[in-house]
Amino acid sequence: MTKFKLAFFKFGNHLIDYLFYFFIFISLYFALMSPNLTLGDTLTPQTLGEGTTWVTIVFLLLMVGIASAFFVFKKFRLSMLWLFKDKGSIVAPIILSLVILIQVIFVLHTHPSIGFDPGAIHEGLLPDHSNELKAYFSMYTNNLALLLLQHQIAVFSNSTSWLLFDIVNVIFLDVAVLLNILIVALIDRQKVIATIYMHAIRILVFPVILVPYSDVVVMPLVSGLILTYVIAQKSNFKLVWRLFATLGNGFFLTAIYFIKPSAIVPMIAIVAVEFLYLFRNSVGIDVQWQKLKSIMIALLLCVGVVTSYAYVNHQIESQQVIEIAPHRTVPAIHFINMGVSGNGGYNAKDALAMGRQPSQKAMVDYSKKHLIARLKKRGFFGYIKFLISKQNRNSSDGTFAWLIEGNFMTAKPTGAGLTRLFEDFVYPEGKYLSDFRYIAQVVWILLLSMIALGWRSKNKLTQILRLSIVGLFMYLLIFEGGRSRYLIQGLPVFWLMAALVLPDTMAMLRSKLKWLQKDVPTQTMKN
Repeated sequence: MTKFKLAFFKFGNHLIDYLFYFFIFISLYFALMSPNLTLGDTLTPQTLGEGTTWVTIVFLLLMVGIASAFFVFKKFRLSMLWLFKDKGSIVAPIILSLVILIQVIFVLHTHPSIGFDPGAIHEGLLPDHSNELKAYFSMYTNNLALLLLQHQIAVFSNSTSWLLFDIVNVIFLDVAVLLNILIVALIDRQKVIATIYMHAIRILVFPVILVPYSDVVVMPLVSGLILTYVIAQKSNFKLVWRLFATLGNGFFLTAIYFIKPSAIVPMIAIVAVEFLYLFRNSVGIDVQWQKLKSIMIALLLCVGVVTSYAYVNHQIESQQVIEIAPHRTVPAIHFINMGVSGNGGYNAKDALAMGRQPSQKAMVDYSKKHLIARLKKRGFFGYIKFLISKQNRNSSDGTFAWLIEGNFMTAKPTGAGLTRLFEDFVYPEGKYLSDFRYIAQVVWILLLSMIALGWRSKNKLTQILRLSIVGLFMYLLIFEGGRSRYLIQGLPVFWLMAALVLPDTMAMLRSKLKWLQKDVPTQTMKN
């Protein structure tokens, strides 16, 4: 029996690895093939006629020059290591603070109005509600929690401006970053400095802070969920802190469920990996204590979930912010049906059809009918081909589908000075929009590469993060996807994973590139 349990434990870990590396390497391949890396015209509807400029050329020259100098010139390498590693405890926080300052300045100079779901939520903050808006929130009740949250912020600040909620968005994003840094500090303090650098670079090319929607709002909740799990598992923490962390884990889980239900994937991964590790831990003298600890944690988690769920659900059901028609919520199968239509993304025809159905049962029947018909039409091999193509659209775009969704943003670059510079990078028809796409794509590729090459790191948390990434990819393949914007909710997992495996990745790269440093410094100095 013991051999079976150990064999099952190894099989489960191997399965996670195989699934993860299949998804991460195919995603890395698609990212490398992205049209965002086209020098010149990227041939997208938003950038047609516009191409990369001197900005991209300078960016590439700096990357190649710095990388070459680092590996070839010993003095330069030692200087860089002294500045960014030896003095990293000072330099890293300064760089992160500067990036946050840039975020604030960026928002102060832009904050355009946004369409689609963020626009509907913003309209819900205003006093007069149209019948169309009431119908929207009746059907998409998953956005009610975010509406109530923004309503409380609006009441407290006495403002409903886009600027206000963009600043709030910056706070949500940066809190997620700080929580991720804290997680790494709890696990291995030696990795903190590199973690700060990596997060600073990533959020520097993240204009989604201009979109006050659940994608960003849920990010600190995901980080908080992982943080409380890590604290609850730390045996060197006092019991009272571990118990509080378990309760907090339940609160974060509930908040995620109401803000962005699909973001509970990391919790599913935690449960699955913890179950798997029961088989490894079932051998030894501490079996009974391990079982008792698991029961205590499960009970406290249930208490946190039940109490927080009851409170939030009561607030939503008794809300007076907007009038909605009960029992008009769009069923989950509608999003599965859209997930196999067209390119696997939003389908306006299906969305309008849901509004015409007289009941939820009719919505389910309509979605089921069209889902079956679409699957039959594609056939088995056609569906597999479709899923591969959909994975490309789900994961390849390092801008996270910035401006891809039609009338998502209609603002044009019209400002002057610093405002015009920001607008040219992120607005439709911006002069440097293609440059932004190129740079963001390179950053995304580097992140995926760090994660993909970190296979030497093997522990419970990295397996949880790997399974979380797999789960998110699989969710987007089954449900509505078709664009990488949906990955935003899982970015804390990607960033944390990269931070934890970075030392292993760098050690592997150093061993492979060691030949570059042999004898070169001496020859260079003689010359």
